[in-house]
Amino acid sequence: MLDLVRRQSPISRVELSHTTGLTETSISKTVRRLLEAGLVEEAGQDSSGRGKSRTLLRLAPGAMHAVGVVLDDTRIQCVLTDFSGAILASRELEGTRGDLPPHITERVSAAVLEMISSAGITVSDVVGTCLASPGRFDEEKKRLRMSLVASDWEDYDVQEQFTALTSIPVRLEKDYGCAALAEHWVARDTSSDFITVYLANGIGAGIVLDGELYGGTSSNAGEIGHLPLDPDGPECSCGNRGCLERLAAPQYLVTAALADTSLVARLALVGDRDTIRVDFEKIVRAAVTGDDGAMALISGAAERLAQAVVGLANTLDVKEVVLAGPTLELVGEIYAERIQDALDRRFFLRPVHEVTVRLSSLGLDGAASGAAISVLRAEAITR
Repeated sequence: MLDLVRRQSPISRVELSHTTGLTETSISKTVRRLLEAGLVEEAGQDSSGRGKSRTLLRLAPGAMHAVGVVLDDTRIQCVLTDFSGAILASRELEGTRGDLPPHITERVSAAVLEMISSAGITVSDVVGTCLASPGRFDEEKKRLRMSLVASDWEDYDVQEQFTALTSIPVRLEKDYGCAALAEHWVARDTSSDFITVYLANGIGAGIVLDGELYGGTSSNAGEIGHLPLDPDGPECSCGNRGCLERLAAPQYLVTAALADTSLVARLALVGDRDTIRVDFEKIVRAAVTGDDGAMALISGAAERLAQAVVGLANTLDVKEVVLAGPTLELVGEIYAERIQDALDRRFFLRPVHEVTVRLSSLGLDGAASGAAISVLRAEAITR
């Protein structure tokens, strides 16, 4: 019911009854509970139809607030949202870049507290923070595992430490799952079955089925970056060869470019770990302005990603693929075109229905917004 109010706001009780098939009495009881919990509020009258005016309902934006944080090697994105998902404040910090977890936690905690204060609310108004990251969770979803070799994170209780510094409860989520939640909650123009392919330093896919984010056995579903595509490809940290991430993620495209001395000279590539983002931007700019060598790298990465997306679409039978993440700021149009073309030609169920590819409209704050939304959804369920 709450989800319907969110998606179709403003909406009347009669419309809720027609949509759900529930009796008006049942709808009235449920709406009364939502009003009493402060999650929904009345939003005026609709007098456009026949008969008496109908009272319209919408989410109550001030019902609660939450913070979302996306931890990434290149940048850390923080947002503060209200219950509707509207961003009240945001901060961008320097990325993790191999820094030790305690240092990162201290930096993020300070930024979050300052952000909350700047928005004119108190810490007690914030129901929780979600830290979203790449990598893996442990079975109990209590540890971030930024990579298979990041033991500093595996031995560090980031939830406990962050809460100790901010007095705000903390939950952990995958960055790509949060990007998918944001599309479902904020963008509101997705179907109930879709995939959000999220490209940052790594590659993941948030999977939404029947309006719910699919997490898998250990909340690690969607690690398409470790789909093995080439058995003779480069070795991956996961133990496979030719994984999508090793063939298409920005850092590996930069590595491939550095092997081409002519391309290095033309683009003035640096090749340092701290300049991966800058080098990748140089490659993309060169590609779109006609450099054949740079375009070959970008096109190859797009084709490999398209191969993975076709396989995922065939497996899950979705109607829509959303492309999100900071990498797509640079190559979104190229990737969207290649993936759409691959789906049009190779999606198994294309005689039955098409799959539409679109770029996310939520920008760099998208995944961080989704992280905050994961907190809001969890809190709303308990009220």
